[in-house]
Amino acid sequence: MNTATEPNKKPIAKTGLRIIGLLTPYWGRYVAVLCLMLVAVVGEMIPPYLTKLIIDRGIIAGNLQVVLGLALAIIGVAVARAVMDYVKWVTSEETGQRIIMELRLRLHDHLTRLSHQFFAKMQTGQLMSRLTGDLEALHELVGFGALLIGQNVLFFVSVVIILLSLNWRLTLVTLTISPLLAMVGFSFNRRIRPAWEKVREEMAKLTTVLQENIAGVRVVKAFAREGHEAGRFSGRNTIQKQVSLARAKVESDAQPLLEMFSGLAVVILIWYGGREVALGRMTLGSLIAFHSYLWAIIWPMRMMGWLVNVVSRALAAAPRLFEILDTPPEVADVPGAIDLPKVAGHVVFENVTFAFKDDNQVVLSDINLEIKPGETVAIVGGTGSGKSTLINLLPRFFDPDQGRVLIDGYDIRKVTLASLRRQIGLVLQETFLFSARIKDNIAFGRPDATMTEIAAAARVAQAERFIESFPKKYDTMVGERGIGLSGGQKQRVALARAVLMDPSILILDEATASVDAETEGLIQDALQSVLAGRTTIIIAKRFSTVKLADKILVLDGGKIAGYGTHEELMETSQLYRRLLEGAAMTDQTQAAPATAGNAATAGGE
Repeated sequence: MNTATEPNKKPIAKTGLRIIGLLTPYWGRYVAVLCLMLVAVVGEMIPPYLTKLIIDRGIIAGNLQVVLGLALAIIGVAVARAVMDYVKWVTSEETGQRIIMELRLRLHDHLTRLSHQFFAKMQTGQLMSRLTGDLEALHELVGFGALLIGQNVLFFVSVVIILLSLNWRLTLVTLTISPLLAMVGFSFNRRIRPAWEKVREEMAKLTTVLQENIAGVRVVKAFAREGHEAGRFSGRNTIQKQVSLARAKVESDAQPLLEMFSGLAVVILIWYGGREVALGRMTLGSLIAFHSYLWAIIWPMRMMGWLVNVVSRALAAAPRLFEILDTPPEVADVPGAIDLPKVAGHVVFENVTFAFKDDNQVVLSDINLEIKPGETVAIVGGTGSGKSTLINLLPRFFDPDQGRVLIDGYDIRKVTLASLRRQIGLVLQETFLFSARIKDNIAFGRPDATMTEIAAAARVAQAERFIESFPKKYDTMVGERGIGLSGGQKQRVALARAVLMDPSILILDEATASVDAETEGLIQDALQSVLAGRTTIIIAKRFSTVKLADKILVLDGGKIAGYGTHEELMETSQLYRRLLEGAAMTDQTQAAPATAGNAATAGGE
């Protein structure tokens, strides 16, 4: 046994079984297609036999009625075959599309349930390559590939039986090329699958570079790195071309051999078949029918090279798709999870410790914190102190390694994610808007909201003025990732989106970082009414934002370094005083240009 290839056998077999598992729910359709294939095979076998009769009983015997009658019969069989083929191909393609649609939905649904850590490790270009090219490769197999494989097998078996009945000697002689064709096919399969895996891998890398350059086009332009990025893309593009040519070479090595052996079979037929006719052991009509049947068997054998290619592409693509489906969500509803009822917003962190699994570096250590209903708490700390990680525990983007988080006495790990997140409004510093109308972006969390409610939320977020300045107002289309709006405008739309949710708990992660000091002041004035009676957690670097808080949490190295009112921390925390000095400088820097330029840009910030 060749132990070098042994480790690959089990994964290939496992992948094949999983692909078959995708087909199982549609077994009824495939049985119907199989029945149609049987009819098609029968229809394919009839014309050569009728041709034999035309020659032997019509042309040679000089019976024109036989010629005419059998010719009409061939036409009738061709029409029936055309109808069967149409139904067969439509049914097969529709089934394949349904399978891929279901798989695409499963992949999308599963991706939305995976943790932030998964997307931090998996590049967007890699995912896009898998959800497009790899899915298409699998579709080729479950759509028409599986049909052609089944049809070719039926053709081969049927034709061999018919050939043996016509002349068993000629059959054995002409089929001597079969082992040669099989050897070429097996060799091709062994080489083509790794080649396609490499093509898939390099295409994913090329897609990643392309996606990054498109998404980061402003950064590329700002730093005049167009030439560098063009070179980086060109390098990946060259590698993609090289692996594609290597794959094409494997295919081109096999095809001439298949052509040569096919031609060799015809030569053998002419030589030995002509001899059989000359010796009177075979009629001329049988020889011509034999020739037609031989091509009916050679063509599937030649096509097997292409079908091996289709199978190899699918076997290379499927594991990349199954890898996504096999990745378990790190955060999910536990068995028996209950819906979280409407809460007052009493938040408690009990002995919470958290570390990212990749590096095991502790980000939060033994956090004990209580936030009372309706209280506004600001979180301050240096870079890497754990501020964002702490607030990400509340909507369960992560789960703590130790300790627990409670809302109104409910352990959030024991309630459903949907009911938890419906009660938390989140506005991040890195704002994401969808390619849709402004009103659709604001109503993203509440698609049933009325225009009055949408406008009221925009008014609170100080977004109404610039939205009303657009010709289409709330029907204005937003470009991809919010292109078409300034940073401040995007953040105000995101703030309106959170306000419209009417959450019991509101989290603002430097949500006003991209607006000028004047606009921030307007937003903060509007927020006073929104924050009333609502538990609010604010991550802020500006002193003007910190002033909104009832209490302030100081984090340092993942630990609580201080907690209390502004006055208390000014007396007890040197770190807080130092952070506040930096925040005050930030406020002054933001305010200086605002006084000079806001009059001109207030409507278009």
